[in-house]
Amino acid sequence: MSVKKLIGEASTGAAAAVFANLLVFPLDVVASRLQIQSKALASLQSHSKPYSSQLDALVRITREEGLLQGLYAGLVPSLSQTAASAFLYFYFHSLVRGVYLKLLKRIYVNQPRMLLPSTSAELALGAVAGALSRVITNPISVVTTRLQTSNTTPNTPSKPTSASIINEILQTDGIAGLWRGFPASLVLTVNPALTYGLFERVKSLVVARRMKRAVGKGVDVKSVSGMLSSGDAFLVGALTKALATVVTYPYIMAKVRMQWRPPVSSDASKDALGEGNKKGLEDAIRYKSATDVLSKVWQTEGLLGWYVGLNAQLLKAVLCQGILFMTKDYFTAIASLLLK
Repeated sequence: MSVKKLIGEASTGAAAAVFANLLVFPLDVVASRLQIQSKALASLQSHSKPYSSQLDALVRITREEGLLQGLYAGLVPSLSQTAASAFLYFYFHSLVRGVYLKLLKRIYVNQPRMLLPSTSAELALGAVAGALSRVITNPISVVTTRLQTSNTTPNTPSKPTSASIINEILQTDGIAGLWRGFPASLVLTVNPALTYGLFERVKSLVVARRMKRAVGKGVDVKSVSGMLSSGDAFLVGALTKALATVVTYPYIMAKVRMQWRPPVSSDASKDALGEGNKKGLEDAIRYKSATDVLSKVWQTEGLLGWYVGLNAQLLKAVLCQGILFMTKDYFTAIASLLLK
């Protein structure tokens, strides 16, 4: 595959991803707020009542913080991350998949049935592409998470900016702070790998079935569309993303908590809780790694604690992925027309 075609594939994938994420962005903010909630945080933040549901979060964030500053907090860095991550993912995925298909053609000469990558191969290719993209985009993810959860710091006079957050991270944690949660991000390459791997596999099977039917009816195979219909693309994309999200959700929650900035107790809460209790609660929401997050959550809230905020994440992920898969082929078609 030529460099021009690779860049074209990556650009259309990024455009579709940005479009999809823009439409569901408020759900992303709600999911992040719900994912950091815990019993320890609720005890430290006597000034703020925990959100009881997605709807409660949507209503309260809008009422207390405003539509733009609340539900669209971190929009610019988030969409920048989405564009960069999607571009790099589609670029690397197209690149490594192209190399893999060339190897298959060399190995399985005159065996067309063997030229279709297996599901496990699709997953592995997706994981490699995901890992390469996350190395570059993790700092933007950290900034976005802190912007989206910025209301959790008591007595904050104003909303932080991307620049102020980066400056704070560099002063407190050094350059390594921009890669907080990166190991969890690597584990989460399974998520897009599973989603895209299954999607490509199902899409190939559907197109192959269309061609088989066309041959049976005496129709020229070249006239058969290689794209799924909008409805099929949305359904397949939504189902595969739902499966991937449920499987990987504990690490999604752990990554958000690693990148989030835990609040500092106010003087009032110190007096009410006592020094010893306060320190214990603060330690409970300060994490050293993703496994530390999972361990502490398990000890205090059990298995259900690993899935706090799942409903919001699932709704956001399913809608976003469905829209992405439904629109990507259209963005590709538009790009092809513009480049002619």
